Amino acid sequence: MPKISKPLTTTEIKNAKYTSKDEYKELKLKDPNAKLNNKLADGKGLYLLLKPNSKMWRFDFRYGGKNLSMSFGIYPEIGLKEAREKREAARELLSKNINPISEKRIKKASESLTLQNVIDEWIDLRKKSSSTATITQNKRILKNITDWLGNIAIKDIKRVDIISALEKLQSRGVIETAHRLLSLINKIYMFAVTKEYVEHNIVANIDKKSVLIPNQKDTHLAAITEPKDIKQLLLDINSIGEKLKSDISTIFIFKLIPYVFVRSENIRLMCWDDINLEKGVWEIPKEKMKMKVDFVCPLPKQAIAILKQIEPFSRHRSRFVFPSPYKNDRGVSGATLSDTLNKLGYQNKHTFHGFRSMFSTIAHELYKEHAFHSDIIESCLAHKEKNKVKAAYNRESKYKYFEEKKELIQWYADWLDRL
Repeated sequence: MPKISKPLTTTEIKNAKYTSKDEYKELKLKDPNAKLNNKLADGKGLYLLLKPNSKMWRFDFRYGGKNLSMSFGIYPEIGLKEAREKREAARELLSKNINPISEKRIKKASESLTLQNVIDEWIDLRKKSSSTATITQNKRILKNITDWLGNIAIKDIKRVDIISALEKLQSRGVIETAHRLLSLINKIYMFAVTKEYVEHNIVANIDKKSVLIPNQKDTHLAAITEPKDIKQLLLDINSIGEKLKSDISTIFIFKLIPYVFVRSENIRLMCWDDINLEKGVWEIPKEKMKMKVDFVCPLPKQAIAILKQIEPFSRHRSRFVFPSPYKNDRGVSGATLSDTLNKLGYQNKHTFHGFRSMFSTIAHELYKEHAFHSDIIESCLAHKEKNKVKAAYNRESKYKYFEEKKELIQWYADWLDRL
């Protein structure tokens, strides 16, 4: 039967002193039965280890058929009550077949994890299911918070820190980005809770109405569709360089978008390697597409001319057709496109996504002029087949409807030029 230790008292611990080997020899001379005891047992594996200049709590236990030991800290920083609480917590883990030493290391590692560490891990996980364009966009949005809070341990970040980051964004007028940032941070904290890096999602209960400036209903998809307004929009686009003194990438991206009406990330990250100017074809790989399907965009004559104009300015310095004015290895940012439209006076009237709605509206309303079916119009927009049964069997070549799309897109480009 194992020896049952008498629990320690605070007085015993306070008065306990380390016995050196020389002192022990003297004790042996006085009492041959004296024993060297620099371990004061409290019971259930807990004891106080006496050292020359300190007193340390330790806990001995068996796990996996081995005798193991772990430290609970230095006395008096860790008192008797706290040491016993740590012992019971360790015993609870052992009852669940969990090694308390491993659990301690995991907890310590999670406590040192920065927000940037967690975001990087989340991004790596998302790469398996998201397009390159989406990952790039998410990184750009998250940079608004990692530049400020990235190096801080995630467990030390407070809700007010997140709110401050959102307020900074909104003060710059990028309301939609602030909404997207909060959504991403919420997903990252859900991930962190799942991985037990933090105990709670600190943004889950943020009152959006109190913190975020609301996006007006449907303004994130606002689009100009009246011919006279489209004409004015095109005139304003042609004056971007003169009015706003924009960089050359921004100037030309706005010249091109009315003729190709792809999603923002597709044109921002447009690469020279994906374009064949001689054939008038832009092939976008599925990794860059929202629907994860290869897309072939026919280029009208007007688009080819615009690309040939910018080619001497960008092809030699970047793989991107529209490189960022700050870094050649990046495309123009989405915020730049939104800000440009806002500065032109189109806030809440027309967004970059609105060029897609503009084409769709005109193509559907004037179908008698071009005589193409709705399926061709939707194919030009790379829209997913809504009929799930039809979609399951409809796995045609990416070049299906290519000639029809080419003709329709050229019709639309000519229609724009006639305004």
